[in-house]
Amino acid sequence: MSADARRAQLIEVGWELLQSRPIHELPLDEVAAAAGISRTLLFHYFPTKADFYFAVVSTMGQRLLRPPRLPEGLGPVERIRTLVDGFVRLVERNRMSYTALVRGAGGGDQRIVDLIADTRDALVPRWLDAAATSDASPLTCLVVRGWLVGMEETVIAWDCATVSRDALIDHLTSSFLAEISLAQTGS
Repeated sequence: MSADARRAQLIEVGWELLQSRPIHELPLDEVAAAAGISRTLLFHYFPTKADFYFAVVSTMGQRLLRPPRLPEGLGPVERIRTLVDGFVRLVERNRMSYTALVRGAGGGDQRIVDLIADTRDALVPRWLDAAATSDASPLTCLVVRGWLVGMEETVIAWDCATVSRDALIDHLTSSFLAEISLAQTGS
């Protein structure tokens, strides 16, 4: 197996194991055993435990925190609803790992905390574009950034037995558009 293929394999194994526990509780012996290699070989690819964790969060965070592509021809409300729906679907499929990723923040590793923050910051223009909001003020960008974090927490805490999926998506869509409008008024 090439070095790149082995690294990718180890990251995938780490991600699979992350489904059941926070990353800082993930034993590297278990990762190595699941990959069929020794712990020593794992450290050949990732010099430290923190480097391994960073690689897992970096690779998988990019997958999880990226919004879906938007179909052409939709208006702002439909585009935002599509983004919200995609995020809800992502958390539904990956609830435990997503929760561990954003709440655990890598067990306090500042690189991982920064990586998650940078990923969220990079999403702001995408959501503003979907809302057809150009030349957004710093206040509007800040409000969108905060709204994204609030949406994460709302969807993580959501119980489909008490709030329907459609009601959740409708509310999040409306709240996003209301926050944008309010921020632009206050700019």
